[in-house]
Parts: sequence; structure tokens; C-alpha cells
Amino acid sequence: MNKIKKSIILFLIFTLVLSINYITKAEDIIEDEAPNTEITENEEVNEEVPEEETDDINESLDEILSTKGIPSELTEKIEETSINDGNYFNMSGDSIKIDSEIDGDVFIISGKKVTIDSYIAGNAFICANEVEITSNAEISSSLFCAAKDIKIYGEINLNSYCASESFTLAENAYIYKNLYLISQKISLDGLIEGTAFISGENIEIMQNCNIEGDLNYASPKQLEIPESAVRGNVKYSNNTIEITKKSFSNEISDFIRSAISYVAFGIIVFLILNLLKVKLTDNFEDFKSNIGKYILFGCLALFITPILNIIILFIPFLARFAFLVLGIYILLLLVASIITIITLSKICANKFKETIKVNDILRSIIFIAILGIVYRLLKLIPVLGFFVTLASVIFGIGITIKNTLPKKETNNQ
Repeated sequence: MNKIKKSIILFLIFTLVLSINYITKAEDIIEDEAPNTEITENEEVNEEVPEEETDDINESLDEILSTKGIPSELTEKIEETSINDGNYFNMSGDSIKIDSEIDGDVFIISGKKVTIDSYIAGNAFICANEVEITSNAEISSSLFCAAKDIKIYGEINLNSYCASESFTLAENAYIYKNLYLISQKISLDGLIEGTAFISGENIEIMQNCNIEGDLNYASPKQLEIPESAVRGNVKYSNNTIEITKKSFSNEISDFIRSAISYVAFGIIVFLILNLLKVKLTDNFEDFKSNIGKYILFGCLALFITPILNIIILFIPFLARFAFLVLGIYILLLLVASIITIITLSKICANKFKETIKVNDILRSIIFIAILGIVYRLLKLIPVLGFFVTLASVIFGIGITIKNTLPKKETNNQ
């Protein structure tokens, strides 16, 4: 979702730049076409213009306006403009219909139906509930579409990349390159000059379908394909998923591997923090006194940051900052539980420094291994495991933020 919003913002900025460019071009055209009206000191201004010359000027003006594509009767022709120069962007909860030519790419997000009923000079990127490419429509490049229901009656001059619940390629529809499709219900009855890569539960290849290249399809069962439908090779793969229950020994071995990986990751993070001289608390009293701050910082960062990040995405000059924050947020989620384990391990290592007489680093590593395995075991318990994981993430984020904030210096007088 974030990528889509980032793309929308970037596209809007790009459109603004194009608009400025087109305005500049228009100014140049006006300067070229406009007559030279400079008046020298020796020239006299004629206050009266003969009626015949006035008619000639009006006819010339109409001719200039018509050749430049600007209608002379502006108020009557605005709604009849047939060509939109540049890219088209639209994000709406209502239905959207494009019945005028677009000289560029189309970017549409709609909560209802999107209808393409004209020529599009570039690509079409569409996300909607229902999409229809009519018989009057032609997309000169590729179609990228995600919708519940997709119907194509027109022409796609390059590739089609589609994901839907229902997909229909009508009898007179054309895809001049390849079709990449994932859908539950598929009906193909048109022309595909390239290769069709399709996956679905219910696939129907009609008698009039014409696939010039290969057909690669995945389905629970093989299809009865008309002889003339596919000129290339047909390759079938079964997309049903067989789930086999793991044996107890396999589950034990999987747990051991995951626990060892988790402990190894924790030790690596601990050594990196130690190398960078990042000091986490190793005193239980200090940890206990800051529990409230850890929970507060952790909850705020965990639940509020994504909401604020989405809001910031709609502010163009803060978009890059939003994605930087998102990267930091994901990194925190990855290491949060490890930070909690490392902090508790340092507290335990400090508490048992008289009992386990090894250097501090090795003692901390021993407790990281012990607590890491205990944590992985607790995660296996259905309900308790969820709350243990949530608590470890909240504490880990809170500890990280608390140690990142500048500390107040106390002046001893």
C-alpha cells in the first residue's frame, strides 16, 4: 500500500513538471504566432481599423486557434475535448470512465468500476473493483491491472499483467504480446500473439481463442483445449497444494534449527552493539524504574508510527523522510525481541557475576543462549506465545528509543 501511495505522489510531481513544460511551450508558440506590435517613435497609431481588416483579423484568429487545437467557442467545446496531453491520474471511490484519448500513461485507483473507452498512448495502471476495456479502447503499451472482475473487449498492444477473481478475454479482443494472469475464473476467446502464462481454478479456452505462442497454465485439472486454439506448446502444472503433517521428530529438528538461528542472530547483534559501545542497562533496579517509559515509548512507536507515516506520505516534500522512517520502523521490528533478550541477559549476567566467573561478554552470551531458547519455547504456546512476542517487541522498541534519547546531565554541586 505504501508503494502505491509513493507512486501516486511521484506521479503527481511528475505531472506538475510536465504541465510547466507544456505552459512554456505554449508561451513560445504564442510568441511565434503573435504579430509584431512594437511601435517606433516615428510610427503613428491608427485609432480606427477598417471593417474589412477587422473581419480578416477575426478569420485569421479563428484559423490560428483551430490549427493549435483550441476551439474558438471555448465554453461550448470544453466538454468535447478529445485529447488529454500527458499522463492521466485519478483516485476516487466512484466509477471512472475514460472516453477521451490520453497522450500518455493512465494511473487509476477506484472503489467501483473503471471503463476504458478510448485510445491510450502509453501504459495503463489500474486498481479497481471492476475493469472493462471496451471494443473502442486501445492501449498502445501494456496493461497492469488488479481487480475483482476484468473484461477485455479491445486491444492491448504489448503485455497484459492481471490479477483478479474473474477474467474475460472476449472474442474480438487482442493482446499483441504476452498475457500474465492469475485468476479464479478465466475465459479466453480472443487473440494472444505471444505466450499465455495463466493460473486459475476454473479455466475455459473457447473455440475461437487463438494463442500464437505457447500456453503455460496451472490448474487443479487438465483442460480440454481446442486443436486450433494454441499454435505453440502447451505446458500444464498442477497448482493444488498437498499439505503433509510433519512428524514429531521433524518438528523437533525444525525447532532446534530455528532456535539456534535466533540465538546466533542475538549473539551477532550483541557483539555489534558491544563493538559500537552501545550501553544497555545491566542493573535490575534501573530496568525496573524505567519499565513505564519502555512500555510508553514502545507502544507509541509500534502503533502510532505507521499511521503518522501514511499521513506524511501525502506531503510531497516529506515523502522521502516517510520512507526513511518506514525503513527504521521495519528494522526495529526485526531486532526488537533480540534487544529485550540482550537487556535481560546483561541483567542476569551482572546478577550472577560472582557465581559464573568468566568475563562479562562471555557470561552475557551464555544468558543470551539460555533466554533465547526459553523465548522460542514460550512462543510455541498458542495464546501465551502471542502475548510474550508482543511484550518482547514493545519492550525492545522502548529500550532502543530510551537509550537513543539524550540523557540529562546532573550537576553535582
